[in-house]
Amino acid sequence: MKTWFVLLSLLFVAGCARAPLDPQADRAARDFYAAVHAGDWSRVDASLSPAMARAANRRAAFEQVRRALPPGPVREVRAVGWTRPDGADHVSAVHLYRFADADVVVNTALAPSGPGGSLQVASFLANRLPKGVVEANRFSLAGKSPQHYGFLATAFLSPLVMVAVAALAAMTRGLRFKIAWMALALVGVGSAWFNWTTGEGGFTAAQISLVNMGFGRATDISPWIIRFSMPVGALLVLARLLLMPSRRDEAAA
Repeated sequence: MKTWFVLLSLLFVAGCARAPLDPQADRAARDFYAAVHAGDWSRVDASLSPAMARAANRRAAFEQVRRALPPGPVREVRAVGWTRPDGADHVSAVHLYRFADADVVVNTALAPSGPGGSLQVASFLANRLPKGVVEANRFSLAGKSPQHYGFLATAFLSPLVMVAVAALAAMTRGLRFKIAWMALALVGVGSAWFNWTTGEGGFTAAQISLVNMGFGRATDISPWIIRFSMPVGALLVLARLLLMPSRRDEAAA
């Protein structure tokens, strides 16, 4: 059973892979971080958006960020996520900078400016993480509690129950409005969620969805969040099928 959990988990994780960050945005964000890290304020000012360039305390703010960065060379840097609001022309790029004793997550908002469409920095935020946080957020079955395994099993069973009951309704003879009953079997109510890293979870009742189950996380280094809906529709359909008179009962009548 544990092997099946691993295989199914890998399938869902692969389905949640995000599109890569645009190379131009990736390069602009890295170049700006390098300028801040080196204290090259002329390069910093040249990369700022008009609104950021007008900030009176920008130099002191960037100097404070630079002093808070871990000492020593960067061992690894990679883009771990990005967002672009619907209809917006700016992108928020998230990069992970790994040092010997700590990690830094940098969020850089970039907006196009000028006829050439060059990207300028609209905001810049660096958050230092303790060592080991990135590794702790990786998906793994090792060392997890029964609560973790129980939630994961329930999350996988929920859509399986929905599909199985819908198939059962399709094969049941004499069931009127069969298509409607099959559709109802796929309806889930509420949304249960579980943080795979911390073990925290919750439930939102005011939500209706179809076969809602999946993994997700904000960035490639954030905790995995598992969600699924309760198969209320499938239970109603199953109750309806169990209450149907059998052919033997109909013959006896």
